[in-house]
Amino acid sequence: MDSKLKFYLTEKGFLKIRLSKGGKVKITLEVKAKKLYEYLNTIVPPNKPEPSTVDSCCKLRDNNYGKTKNSKVADFVSQVYLHKNVKWVGKSNDKEYSIAIDSIVYHSKSKDTNDVNFFNDKTIFGSGGENSIVEARVKEDLRLINKEDIYTINCSVYKDASNKKSFHIDPKLGGNI
Repeated sequence: MDSKLKFYLTEKGFLKIRLSKGGKVKITLEVKAKKLYEYLNTIVPPNKPEPSTVDSCCKLRDNNYGKTKNSKVADFVSQVYLHKNVKWVGKSNDKEYSIAIDSIVYHSKSKDTNDVNFFNDKTIFGSGGENSIVEARVKEDLRLINKEDIYTINCSVYKDASNKKSFHIDPKLGGNI
C-alpha cells in the first residue's frame, strides 16, 4: 500500500484520501514590542486595548503561505494539516523586549453543538516564561478539511525579562489533508 494513501471509514463506506506533502506549520507573531508595550502600559483595567492599535503593532506569517486579505491580523489564515503539528512563536522587533505566546484558545464560529475543534484541548498552554511557545497537533478528523475557524492567541510583551503586559489577537486556521 502506498504510504501517502489513508483510508477512513465513513457512513457511506471507505474513503481513500491521498495525503498532501504538507507538514508541520510554524506561525510567527512579529511585534513592534516597544510601541505595543508603551501603549498597553496606558491601559487601566477593566479597559481593554483597542484591537486596531494592537493590530497595527502585530504581523503574522507562517511557513505555509498564510495570507490575509487586508493585512489585518484578524483576517490572517494559516492552512494547517490533519494529524500534523502547529507551532506558534513570538518575535520582537526591539532588543530589550520579548514576545511570549502564553496560550491558544479555540473559538468556534459555528453555533453547531457538533462543531469540531482543531485540537484535542480547547486551551493549549505555552511553555512558560518570556519566550513561551505553543505547540499542538491538529486532530485527524475529516470534518476539519476545508474548515476555517477563529482562534485566540494570548500573548505577552516582556520588557527586560521582568515587566510584562498581556494582549490577544484572533486570527484563523484552515484545515487541509
